[in-house]
Amino acid sequence: MCAVLHGEHPAWPDADNPALVDAFLERSEYHGVQALLYERLHAVAAGWPPALLDVLHRQAIAGTMWELRHEQVVAEMLATLAQIGIEPVLFKGTALAYSLYPSPALRTRGDTDLIVPPQERTRAMDTLAGMGFARALELGELMSYQACLTREVAGGGEHTLDLHWKISNSELLSRLFDYDELREAALPLPALSPHAFGAGLVHALLIACMHRAGHKQAPYFVDGVAHYSGDRLIWLYDIHLLAQALSAAQWDEFLRLARQKGLRAVCLEGIEQTRSRFATPVPQQVLDELARPGPVEPAAEYLNAGHLRRRWLDLCAHEGLAGKLRFVRELVFPPAT
Repeated sequence: MCAVLHGEHPAWPDADNPALVDAFLERSEYHGVQALLYERLHAVAAGWPPALLDVLHRQAIAGTMWELRHEQVVAEMLATLAQIGIEPVLFKGTALAYSLYPSPALRTRGDTDLIVPPQERTRAMDTLAGMGFARALELGELMSYQACLTREVAGGGEHTLDLHWKISNSELLSRLFDYDELREAALPLPALSPHAFGAGLVHALLIACMHRAGHKQAPYFVDGVAHYSGDRLIWLYDIHLLAQALSAAQWDEFLRLARQKGLRAVCLEGIEQTRSRFATPVPQQVLDELARPGPVEPAAEYLNAGHLRRRWLDLCAHEGLAGKLRFVRELVFPPAT
């Protein structure tokens, strides 16, 4: 899979092994790269099993159909929020799909992440509820800084938004990026909507590295099965494309923000994992700066910690006794739903 995504044309290793086809399809679905693989393979995959290529073809068609409908849903949502003066910033999958990928359908994903100012979250949620979006689950004011909102579309299945008012559900990590910072550096996404703005390339790379590290301990679900790993190929391919898109000045800004936010170790790990898969070109001075010895960074400590240690670090991050007690109360006594 890595060789194909890197632009090579490897031969299929074992034509007489149907189990290998099944394993390849299962792993490529988990890694979220079936559309990308088909885009690279369909014209040059001489000797690859026809059954495998047929499945990839059908998945690519299904993904394209979902993308066409999802684009309409997201564009309508952005236009409606714009009418009441709210300008979300998209980040992660959808923002990258419409800024870095040749076709947005190549960036497989299940939802769209967007962040709004904290003071606008109630108006935003009320507006989205009026459009037919229903909140899936409420975890508590301090346990979650986002709302998962799903809308059933006639003939188009379910479409999900993750509406954030802080960048992360972790109290410690939520302070690393706020809406105002992301909006100031945001880039327009005209291919999606005249109202669409995505996180700038530097912020997008920092968030991509932080996001993949978060899933080393937080589960990611594929067909209802929980997986714990930060190394899904689609996340690393995001980093691969972002690294190639940065200018020298943007690399300097990336290093400045990585130092400021305590994300050097997290970014180095994400970039090194990406380079090992795709031979991603990254300036040597960037790697040297990220690897330079220094104090333990709270973000890296958090992202490498187990569940209980993360909860403790979040407790410590809350200010004041009242905030800490409220966090414990929500943790021990979550909403009935």
